[in-house]
Amino acid sequence: MSTPAEASLQGPSRYDPLADLRQRATHDSHPNGAASDPPASPPYPETLAAPCPSLTQRLAKAWPIWSIGLLVAVMGVGAVSAVSLFRIPNLPNCRAIFWPTAAASTRLQCAEAYAEQGTVEGYLDAIALLESLPADHPLRGEVDLRIETWSERILDLAEDTFQAGDLSEAIAMARRIPNHTAAAQLVNERVSEWNQIWREAETIYAAAEADLKALAFQDAFAKAIQLLNVGNTHWKTVKYDELTSKITAAREDLNQLGKAKELARQRTLKAMQEAIALAQGIDSQSPVYGEAQSVIRQFGRDLLILAEAALDRQDAEAAGQFLGAIPAALGMGAEIADMRTFIDASQLSWQGGITGLEGAIVRLQSVSADRPLYGKAQALMGRWQEEVKGRTQLEWARQVALPGTVADLRAAIGEAQQISRNNAAWADAEAQIGRWRGQIETAEDRPILSQAQAQAQAGDLAGAIATARQIGSGRALSGEAQENIGQWRNTLQRAEDGPILTQARQLAAQGRLSEAVAVASRIGPGRALSDEAQSSLQTWRDQLQGQQQLQAAYRAAQTGTASALADAVRLAQQVPEGSPQRVEATQALTRWSWDILRLAETEAMINRSRAIAIAETVPAQTEAYAQAQLRLREWRAAQETPGPLTMP
Repeated sequence: MSTPAEASLQGPSRYDPLADLRQRATHDSHPNGAASDPPASPPYPETLAAPCPSLTQRLAKAWPIWSIGLLVAVMGVGAVSAVSLFRIPNLPNCRAIFWPTAAASTRLQCAEAYAEQGTVEGYLDAIALLESLPADHPLRGEVDLRIETWSERILDLAEDTFQAGDLSEAIAMARRIPNHTAAAQLVNERVSEWNQIWREAETIYAAAEADLKALAFQDAFAKAIQLLNVGNTHWKTVKYDELTSKITAAREDLNQLGKAKELARQRTLKAMQEAIALAQGIDSQSPVYGEAQSVIRQFGRDLLILAEAALDRQDAEAAGQFLGAIPAALGMGAEIADMRTFIDASQLSWQGGITGLEGAIVRLQSVSADRPLYGKAQALMGRWQEEVKGRTQLEWARQVALPGTVADLRAAIGEAQQISRNNAAWADAEAQIGRWRGQIETAEDRPILSQAQAQAQAGDLAGAIATARQIGSGRALSGEAQENIGQWRNTLQRAEDGPILTQARQLAAQGRLSEAVAVASRIGPGRALSDEAQSSLQTWRDQLQGQQQLQAAYRAAQTGTASALADAVRLAQQVPEGSPQRVEATQALTRWSWDILRLAETEAMINRSRAIAIAETVPAQTEAYAQAQLRLREWRAAQETPGPLTMP
């Protein structure tokens, strides 16, 4: 037969640990009160049983056995106790209990179980389970305390949910707190606080996003910093990180777009392709995306302009490459097609001549009035049509110039000048006019130059120069005329200045340097012999300066005093190195330096300080310098240690 506790384990409901404990306690306290099965019949009939010894005798004989049995029983009880301690029985099946008849302890036990789940539903189930207890119930005070605690925990969970970023769920959780609890009195205030914090955070975030769209990154980041003070963990962390990441990404995108613009300024095909790739790499969710798309469209227009510029340089291949780099997403297919027509027409016009221009005009006529580049096509056709007219006029002028007479050439120039300066054929016309004018000037000036050359051959150089000067500068033969004039003038100046330079050199050879300088100075700068004259003048002036300096040194040394000899040395040192007097000046310097040293030695017997001052004036490049330095060391040492004067 099973106990009530064992019966509860056999049913579908959970095991009630309190009931189980109560059943065990009852069974242990009443061991004989429970029904038991009758003892089994002995295996043998009573008639066959042997006489039983007394209890004392049996115990005395079997004491080892019952001692071991007692030890085993004690160990068994200990093992059962340990197992009972470590095997915590399950809670009762609270969902299956019929609560109208349930005991308060069962309600409290199940309420605790629900609350231990730590969820809003658990706390609410726990509160609902205990609220039905009557107000005069002995456990009512403890129950009310627990209900208040669980209500506060629901509010804490709602706060955690709010901090996690789910405002609506947090409010819903808080609203479920029973109205009669103290925590319920805080709900409205808490919800109002949450709403205010949330609105403030949303306002800051929206303002930051507006700044971000306006690419005002500094303002956006300043507002992001404000999120750190809004009082909500979700806004402080998740939304702050989200916003700063957006700002960082937008700044990087803007830098990327700046690099694209910088590349595009190079105006090369490779740079433009790289610039477009950078701009296209900006994500559509970026605040910079709109600006990037505008920049890409500008790049497309720039490529179209570059293609047109390549056509102006007559580089059809480069023009086609620029067109190929325009992104298809820009929808500039019509402009690209028209520009390719321009390339075909331009290549025809580059063939030269009227035939090529006419073919180019026919090709451009395929650009209809509904095309995007129709206006440019019409302008280009008009220019080529004018060029056809200009080249036709130039061909007529060439026909007029064919006879080659001055009159025909002038008439041809008149015809060619009728071409407009804005006409593309004017460059060829102007070059042709220049050639015709050269032919006319040559025909007019050749007799004049021939006459001048004849005068020069006859020895009339002045007359030849005067005649050749009749040919004005800028005319066809002006270069040849100026070259002849230069040669004739050089010859004439040499004839005029040669005797002057010879006379000056003769005077210099006689030592009359001042007269030589005066004579050679008559040859002015820019004349044929001016370079030779200036070179000789410099040499003679150096010699004259050397003479003057040496004479001044001799005059200064005449008195023989130390100061006079020092002045003489200074003047002699100023004689130029290349002067013929340099050797004599060096000899005089040597002699005067020895004289200064002797004066110093003489003065040392009277005034050692004065002797030192005199010896210091001995020039460093003279023979007496080493001896003077030796004397200076001796005299300076003697000044520090007074003693008898010594003389060499």
